[in-house]
Amino acid sequence: MFSEALNFYSEMQKLDLRPDRFTFPSVINSCAGLLDSEMGKVVHHHVLEMGFASDLYIGNSLIDMYSRFGCLEEARSVFEGMPQRDIVSWNSLMSGYSANGEWERALEVYYKLRMLGFIPDSFTVSSILPACGSLLAAEEGKIIHGLVHKIGIEKDILVNNGLIAMYFKFDHITDAQRIFGNMIKRDTVSWNTIICGYSKLGMHEEAINLFQNMVFSFKPDLLTITAVLHACGHVGDLELGRYVHEYMSRNGYECDTTASNILITMYAKCGDLPASLKVFDGMVSRDSVSWNSLINSYIQYGCYNEGMEHLLVMRKMGLKPDSVTYVMLLSMCTQIAAMVLGKELHCDIIKMGFDSSLIVGNALVDMYVKCGSLEDALKEFDDMETRDVITWNTIIAGCVQIGDCSLGLKMISQMRAKGVMPDVATFLGILPGCSLLAAKRQGKEIHGCILKFGFDLDVPIRNALIEMYSKCGILEWSLHVFDHTKVKDVVTWTALISALGMYGQGKKALRAFAEMEATGIVPDHVTFVAIIFACSHAGLVKEGLACFNQMKNDYNIEPRIEHYACIVDLLSRSGLLSEAEEFILAMPFNPDASIWGSLLSACRINSGTQITERVLEHILAMSSSDTGYYVLASNIYASLGKWDQVRKIRKSIKDRGLKKDPGCSWIEIRNRVYVFGTGNRAVEQSEEIYQLLRKLGDLMVKEGYVADPNFVLYDVEEEEKRDMLCGHSERLAIAFGLLNTSPGTPLQIMKNLRVCGDCHTVTKYISKIKERELIVRDANRFHIFRNGTCTCGDYW
Repeated sequence: MFSEALNFYSEMQKLDLRPDRFTFPSVINSCAGLLDSEMGKVVHHHVLEMGFASDLYIGNSLIDMYSRFGCLEEARSVFEGMPQRDIVSWNSLMSGYSANGEWERALEVYYKLRMLGFIPDSFTVSSILPACGSLLAAEEGKIIHGLVHKIGIEKDILVNNGLIAMYFKFDHITDAQRIFGNMIKRDTVSWNTIICGYSKLGMHEEAINLFQNMVFSFKPDLLTITAVLHACGHVGDLELGRYVHEYMSRNGYECDTTASNILITMYAKCGDLPASLKVFDGMVSRDSVSWNSLINSYIQYGCYNEGMEHLLVMRKMGLKPDSVTYVMLLSMCTQIAAMVLGKELHCDIIKMGFDSSLIVGNALVDMYVKCGSLEDALKEFDDMETRDVITWNTIIAGCVQIGDCSLGLKMISQMRAKGVMPDVATFLGILPGCSLLAAKRQGKEIHGCILKFGFDLDVPIRNALIEMYSKCGILEWSLHVFDHTKVKDVVTWTALISALGMYGQGKKALRAFAEMEATGIVPDHVTFVAIIFACSHAGLVKEGLACFNQMKNDYNIEPRIEHYACIVDLLSRSGLLSEAEEFILAMPFNPDASIWGSLLSACRINSGTQITERVLEHILAMSSSDTGYYVLASNIYASLGKWDQVRKIRKSIKDRGLKKDPGCSWIEIRNRVYVFGTGNRAVEQSEEIYQLLRKLGDLMVKEGYVADPNFVLYDVEEEEKRDMLCGHSERLAIAFGLLNTSPGTPLQIMKNLRVCGDCHTVTKYISKIKERELIVRDANRFHIFRNGTCTCGDYW
């Protein structure tokens, strides 16, 4: 039709027939419909030559034509040159700006027409609503909605469709639902708009339900179909996904490349990988998204070899992988910790020129972190030309995960210095680092930042703060955060129970567990680990066993290996070694090294029994890669004086390339952290420290202290054993703290391993002699020593 109009116009030119003011609007509209900008400019020139530049209808057509071409300056020029304008003139210009994404200028035009007294019509409103939605201008949008009722166009379908779309962009779901529900007449666009709106907001079930209602009265377009397929994939509804696919086939929809790509992804997410492959094989044309969708489907199913094979086939067919392909493959390397393959992909990425891509760079940093190579992650981080908050979050969380929490804290300082705004993920990444280091000062500073940026109401953040304060030795702050948390989930309560358990407050932990149940929060398997742990460290055997039974009988939670380990620990700590052994042998699956290790820890105190020998046999037969169990076995043999066995185990550790974590303790004084290793004499104030420890040793002997040489794990003379005990890292840290702080000041010491029995006794004596509160956090829990006693009640 448009072509015919232009042909007639050309014929008129040849016949030297003069067009009039009624001819040009049709010809201009035809140029716009064909997007023929060259012909449009020629016609505009003819308009000017023939003196029709001032004609209102021709001017409106020219504005619309240039807007469709995307030539907004020309459209504006025509508009400004018009001696007379009507509402159509304003609508055409405003619609042009809105259609081309010039939202601010569209609103500017709208405000001007209102100031000049023009009454908007349905076309005005439907043109300006997308601008309000895209600019998230909620107040302006609501004002325009009010105007809709005032000028009586509230029943207009076009206007209502625009309002629904706008409110979805504001995330005002209730308003969108109300408008849709009140519509007397709906068209296909109405249904499409609300279904796509639900899908984009992640309300997949609502989108699916509406689609099922829609197909009885209207035929959805391909955009709606694909939105519903997305929703089916997200909820894993294979049956409905197949129904939608069959609906497309029955109703003659052309399954283009985009729709086919979505089908591949949908079937994979719904658990039907063969169907994904069938769709892929049946495609007439494929793009990089098609290949990426299929490769990603294989990765989802753990079919990593097949995914790599399709990458090779893709290359053979002349299609080059894009940045998305590499991001997926790096994610695969992350899942299987395949750093060698990851490095090969990194080389390909450099060759293909994707190394400057921010998303690819972030994926590389994440891959190296998850594969345990912080050095490579930092190198990639430093080489990146641009970084965003995700980059910083990845490297900060990576430092914490790999164990370099100090570097993680430095990185967050650098992030702030660079002016990058942290988000919730930033704080969730660094707070565990403060917990591991017991970095109170930094933890409080980060809490201050959380308040400053307005994240303090976020539930996961508050949960992390509860854990951080409890692990930093400030239980009262942990309780304060919990008490002031308005919305509490199961993680919140679990964090509280775990915190109380770490401080040996088992009865309070049980009360918290009961309160949680009373509020209607259902405990999960982690909660039961926390409550049984709390009972174990408070000697509450009966209560701990009751919790274990409650988990099975009341909540139908099948006990995992960690729950059985907690019960073994509970029984063992209370000296019930026979019961613990019987419990292990009655387990429904074979116990692993962690189970026997829990019992073996208790055998350390009650060594020399037949149970100890049996447990040692089990541990050594496990061939575990965890050095800790071998060290524990070696320590028990040492306490029994079986030095041949000790040497045999130590040789086995060395031959297998295993390494023992060296014991160390640290203390923070005046914003500086001091670290001490066992027997280390090359520390600051070494002479003063050992002199003070000897002096304290003499005073402790007068109080009744007798050194326990069983905690020296070397075949040396008794006097040398006493000297070696004196050099344990926690004692060095305590002595250093006593030398460098004011009398009466509490001291907090952190240790990476469990406190030995002799050091526990010594710390009780020191707290009494020096009249100091000594807070010691070891690998298991907190010990608070006051006036010769410990809060653990010797259950540690």
